[in-house]
Parts: sequence; structure tokens; C-alpha cells
Amino acid sequence: MLQQTRVRAALPYYKRFMKRFPNMAALAASSETDIMEHWAGLGYYQRARNLHRAARQMMDRFGGRFPSDLEQIRRLPGIGPYTAGAIFSIAFHQPEPVVDGNVRRVMLRLHDIAKAPERFFWKEAEGWLDRKNPSGFNQAMMELGALVCLPSRPLCSSCPVRIFCATGLLGKAPGSPNPKFRAVEQFEMVLLVLTCKGKIALVRQASEGFVPGDWGLPLQIVRGEKPPRNTADELARRLMLCVPSLCECPAVTHGITFRRIRAHVYRGEVQTPVAAAAGHELFVWTPETEIGRLLTSSLFRKGLVAAQVLPREESSTRIRTR
Repeated sequence: MLQQTRVRAALPYYKRFMKRFPNMAALAASSETDIMEHWAGLGYYQRARNLHRAARQMMDRFGGRFPSDLEQIRRLPGIGPYTAGAIFSIAFHQPEPVVDGNVRRVMLRLHDIAKAPERFFWKEAEGWLDRKNPSGFNQAMMELGALVCLPSRPLCSSCPVRIFCATGLLGKAPGSPNPKFRAVEQFEMVLLVLTCKGKIALVRQASEGFVPGDWGLPLQIVRGEKPPRNTADELARRLMLCVPSLCECPAVTHGITFRRIRAHVYRGEVQTPVAAAAGHELFVWTPETEIGRLLTSSLFRKGLVAAQVLPREESSTRIRTR
């Protein structure tokens, strides 16, 4: 969770996750749907998939114990150099350096440089490492960047290494060095809430999609200048082989990592539960009581609230969004 999320934001998710999956066996035996439901809101959902895959590998190969060999740790899904170093030094007290964004920022400011190649950071971390106490040292370096050497307005007066810091000694006002920006993507989509005798149509989602979960409401990106209504009609026709009378509901907004979404919600009532035709997207008619278990993304829950299928208070209490 801490690979892409701040500690403060991750804590409530961590506590909820550990309550549901208290050990390796429980995590490995769970379905991806269940894991996604308890991860929902954290973003970067490939992390949860890798965690699930790693738990299953450890159950199969290591009898449910976390490997203590560095090379075996590195071969686990989702484990890169930073995470491997953190685990090896903190959990097993072995002398392995750790370089994360906070450590990089500290190093750049200590040397008063704007940027450096990746090998520079790992070489520095290797040279600085306290080999008698690698766990305490690595945690201290990460905390120094997270709590004192902040990206903006660092707390230089309370910094324990200020007498060694070239940036601080020069009296510069440091910003966040070597930033990595990613442009925010903004787009529109339509969400369909198709109901039939107390059931709602859910579609199987593509594994490479950016909205989490195996199942979701039918959705379609609005392309070009096409009106959302036209896109909704086309999507409904493709699924149902007909166009039910669609009622436009309030639009909802949603953020997923670097994406900003405006979703136009349309609700339609189908009199007969049409089955998915051969060659078309797989969809199922799902009782409304099962919706909360299958839909892990708060985007879909917002759509159901807008369509007045899910009560607003239930949506806000069942899932936390960022």
C-alpha cells in the first residue's frame, strides 16, 4: 500500500484489509473480487493483484512463510528494488539499501544538485548504510524525507543533518527537485443502469481496464463531438439488441490516479431479461442485493446513487473514496 500512497491515507485501508485477511493463507485463498473490494479507493490496482499473486506463490513454494533470501524476495510479483530493500533490511535486519522518493530528495539536497542518474542514488545509499542497524537507518532516512525534508517548505531548522546539507548551508529555498509530472487525462463516458424485475445488468470488465473489479456497469467513452445520449443508445443496442427507453440521470465525477472522469448516467427498464448474444460482451442480470459485493469501484456506486438504485447514505458508508 505504501508504494504509491502516503502512510496517513493508507492506514484505514490497511486496518480494514488486515481484519479481512489476517494471514498469508487467508489472502491466498481469497478471490480477486474480494481483495479488490477491500482495496477499492487506494488506486493503482495492479498492486493488489500482485499482492494476491505473491501470497499464492508463497503458499505454494514456501509453505506460507515469507522468503528470507533476497533473490527470492525480488522474484515475487510486484517487488522492485525499493520494496525488496525495505523488506530485507526492516523485516530481516540485513544490510540492503533503500531508495524511495523521500530518500532521493534528501540526497539531492544534501549535495545541492537538481537531478542525478538512478545509479547515483543507489551508490550513495550503499555507502551511507549503517550495516549494524540497517533497519533503523533505512527507516530513519525515509522518515527524514517524509516528515522533515518536505517537498516544499522543508523544516530545515529541525533537521538533524542540517550541518551537512549543502542546500541548507547555502541558504537556498529548496523546492521539490527532479519532479516527475504526468498530465491529467480528462474525458467523458456514459454509464448505463439497466434494470429488469429487481435485477441490474453487469458486464464483465476487461482485465486491462483502469476501473477496478471483474464486473461493472456498462460503460463507454464518449468520442469526439458525439452527444452522450447517442453513445448511450449505441451501447444499450449493442448489449440488449434493442434500445430501451433511457432516462438521463445526474452526471457524476470521479478521479482514478491521473484520470478525471465525468460520467453521464442513463437508466433504463427492460421488461424481459435478454441474454447476452453470441459475440457480444458477457453480461449478467444481478439481484440488487448482490450489487455491493460485485462492484468494487466507487465510480459505479456513484452511478447507482445518481440513478436512485443505491441510497446515498449506503454508498458513502460502504466504501471510502479518495
